[in-house]
Amino acid sequence: MPTKRKAPRAQRRKTSTKTKTKSAVKAKATPKPTRRTSVRAGKSAATQIQAPADPRKIFDNLLLGAAKTSDPNFRDAPEGWTPAQARSLAAAAGLALDDDHWEVIRVLQGCYKDELKPRIRLLRDALDARFAGKGGMKYLFVILPGGPIAQGCVLAGVKPPHGATDFSFGSVA
Repeated sequence: MPTKRKAPRAQRRKTSTKTKTKSAVKAKATPKPTRRTSVRAGKSAATQIQAPADPRKIFDNLLLGAAKTSDPNFRDAPEGWTPAQARSLAAAAGLALDDDHWEVIRVLQGCYKDELKPRIRLLRDALDARFAGKGGMKYLFVILPGGPIAQGCVLAGVKPPHGATDFSFGSVA
């Protein structure tokens, strides 16, 4: 049996780069209706699945029945945390909370909302970027003498990451 040989590459390129006429382009632009497209078009709107207007977050999927009631100023606060608790912890540590302290709390709660156990480097970089205009971490050590990450996590109601406190030395972050 004779076998059909392919044309050389140069000839194949030439045939594929031929100029197309307007009618050929127009015919190609309108695809023929196939059974698959006609079936899709024939479905009613009630049978098609609609995406929800507001996609749910992971928290909503895990705890469907739990209604999260929190302060609107602290959207990412952990369950059961209140600003009154933070004020009492700050008073016990000898701190008077101002706007920068509350911003540290918001940043740390936001980091913990994104990840269950964030690394200390992530928290440090987030705080340093947020307070870069005021002096970064140097400024944060002034307003939170127990360490911006260690003492900030306690005030925010989240567990400090491993390595934030050294029990033989004190706060390292």
